[in-house]
Amino acid sequence: MKPIDIIREVKLKANGQWQNILSSLGVEVPLNTHTACPACGGKDRFRFDDKDGNGTFICSQCGAGDGLDLIQRIFGGSVTEAAQEVASIIGIDTRSDNPPTYSSDEVKAQQEAQRAQQEETKAREKAEKHKRFTERYSRTIAHIKRGESDYIKAKGFQGVEMDLLPDGSLIIPLLDGNGTITAAQTIKPNGEKRLLLDSSKNGSYYPINEPINVHTVIIAEGLATAMTCHLIQPEAYTVAAIDAGNLIHVAKVMRTKYPESKIIIAGDNDIKPDQSNTGKLAAEKAAKAVNGITALPPTDDKADWDDYRLSHGIEAARQAFNEVLGLQGGKAIMKPKNTKRKMKPRNNLAQLADNEKALLLAEQYEGVAVHPESEAFYTYQQGVWLKTSFLDLSREMGRVYMQHNTNFSKRALNNVVEALKIVAPVMGEPCQSLIPFSNGVFDIKTKLFSPHSPSNWLLNHNGIEYTPAKPDENLRDDAPNFHKWIDHAANSDPYKMKRIFAALYMVLANRYDWQLFLEITGEGGSGKSVFTQVATLLAGQHNTASGNMAALDTARGRAQFVGKSMITLPDQPKYTGEGTGIKAITGGDAVEIDPKHEQQYTEIIRAVVIATNNTPMIFTERAGGVARRRVIFQFNNKVKDEDKDPLLSKKIAEEIPVIVRRLLATFDDPEEAKMLLIEQRDSAEALEVKRASNPVLDLCAALAFMSEPRGLEMGGGRKVEEERQPRKYLYHLYLSFIEYQGLGRPLSVTEFGKAIKEAAKEYKSEYLTRTINGRRQTNVQLTDDVNAFL
Repeated sequence: MKPIDIIREVKLKANGQWQNILSSLGVEVPLNTHTACPACGGKDRFRFDDKDGNGTFICSQCGAGDGLDLIQRIFGGSVTEAAQEVASIIGIDTRSDNPPTYSSDEVKAQQEAQRAQQEETKAREKAEKHKRFTERYSRTIAHIKRGESDYIKAKGFQGVEMDLLPDGSLIIPLLDGNGTITAAQTIKPNGEKRLLLDSSKNGSYYPINEPINVHTVIIAEGLATAMTCHLIQPEAYTVAAIDAGNLIHVAKVMRTKYPESKIIIAGDNDIKPDQSNTGKLAAEKAAKAVNGITALPPTDDKADWDDYRLSHGIEAARQAFNEVLGLQGGKAIMKPKNTKRKMKPRNNLAQLADNEKALLLAEQYEGVAVHPESEAFYTYQQGVWLKTSFLDLSREMGRVYMQHNTNFSKRALNNVVEALKIVAPVMGEPCQSLIPFSNGVFDIKTKLFSPHSPSNWLLNHNGIEYTPAKPDENLRDDAPNFHKWIDHAANSDPYKMKRIFAALYMVLANRYDWQLFLEITGEGGSGKSVFTQVATLLAGQHNTASGNMAALDTARGRAQFVGKSMITLPDQPKYTGEGTGIKAITGGDAVEIDPKHEQQYTEIIRAVVIATNNTPMIFTERAGGVARRRVIFQFNNKVKDEDKDPLLSKKIAEEIPVIVRRLLATFDDPEEAKMLLIEQRDSAEALEVKRASNPVLDLCAALAFMSEPRGLEMGGGRKVEEERQPRKYLYHLYLSFIEYQGLGRPLSVTEFGKAIKEAAKEYKSEYLTRTINGRRQTNVQLTDDVNAFL
């Protein structure tokens, strides 16, 4: 075989195998890692990147090349000798005079297979690296505390609290385009900066402020520079790319997220005599890639915008920044926003298969998905997925036919929509950490606001526009009508006020997953309806469905609640029952749904339930499932006639943005709100309400539970009326109490035993029994309070 044929054959067959080939020759080269050069011995300027499987490398001392070049440099000799060495490893017979022939299809198939294997390897390595980073990051932030950084204070920023490590170092998380933390940078008090090991920095950034109505994006290199740029243009969305090399990657992410926004690259002016200006070059490269503009500080010496602020003051920096932009015109390329995609020209529409027409129909929407259970269609519109009828899709397909001057039949339309069920993706699960607003979503985990995305799979938003808070904003001054109402409802009790506030947070954040429901009970005119109205404003009128307890218990009744984030049961009539439906819904169970004219299916109803009534509900369920979920608020402070304001609800509606911001600020940790609601569930106020509707619970207030069952015997039997001994037998005591209260239909002995077992838990006690000589003895003893009815 000729030398040139050997070289060609080796390069073809060795593609994708170079790391193993080098290892067989005793040369270990880790992929994409700076290490010592095996050829020249350089310590850390060599990187084996194996692009396209060709064994490529780069060394700052001895240059770059492919796998054969590397072997030639390591072992010396000619390229032919290097090829022969490789041929012996991978099994190529170099003695034949005739080189093997391959069809172009065979070569292409081999290369594609090798390329797919390389991509799979890269994806696996990337996932493993991210897993290592996530574990390392979690360990690192386990001991963080909030405080002022010496590094930031030295830059002239006072009163800025950030996450600090025990040694005083700053740690800032870097987010990728999806909001995932993929990297982190630490900054020591002396300014030394390092990336956390296994960080994936490319395209990740640290946001200085929240992205609200993003018209302008400013991308700076470092943290302090980005903070200064935020002071210069506080209305812009400002991020730190960490270094010059990452500017272009972050810029591309921002252009994808905000295609219509102006992007400003606030680069560093790395001016040096007789050297290239790396900051300027990187900024210009990034700006060119995304049709953005650059803004460098106008200095004769090396400086960034933070240096300029420290030297000249913030006002001078702002003026210089704007002048630099003005010299470039300050205009960004803007693209028109279309809610529907452009129609692709197809002249032979009638000749397309149904699946092709279905794809064409899907192109008319921002997104189309199919519910996995009901097979109902949802289309993505203005940030949320809305249920779309079969008829609406048929009409849209009819419009497509008419635009192509093609006749159609009803059957043809039906076939296309049916085919869409097959080709459209299946609906995903809504992201639970997001609070949806009309202009975007607030992530309660990252504390960041971002635009709507189809991948959030949200079915609704609250209709409220999220806006940043004013300095020193508070409820008393900025939401006086709401503050007046909540103060009155809580009877000026600050603890109860905060618990009511926690209940409203549960509604705003749609924390149905807390497995709690709210029952607001009390006199008429005490503010119960205002609570429901405020909750409806927070959840969104279109996300709220009204019903009754009976509707929750049936598959047909539950159909009206699908896709809603809040269920109200207003003016609930006196209810006595097991509470099967409310227990299943608030417990997060999948329940049967039976909508009219659609097939029955199961669904988890992700909604917070609020019941309001004048008389508390009575639950006959004895397993404690309802009691664990029931959070009762008693509103008994009736508003005087002269103090009633018919416009109160309207006034509070105007204060909703303030209320939302205070809810998010107050419950920065959502678990605090949950714990307040659990405290309310177990409060004396809630117990008082339940006692009024549960005679067994009321009776327990006159009893004491001992640690051992050495108290009253249970008693019972058919002759109980003739031989009633309430001071000896617990069941007799219960009958006497029922009689004293003027109640009928006492529980049986067995049911009473179950009821008192649950009632004891309400008093933080335990009901115990034992059997002695065939009789059941309890741990219950009487207190002096029984004398009131015995």
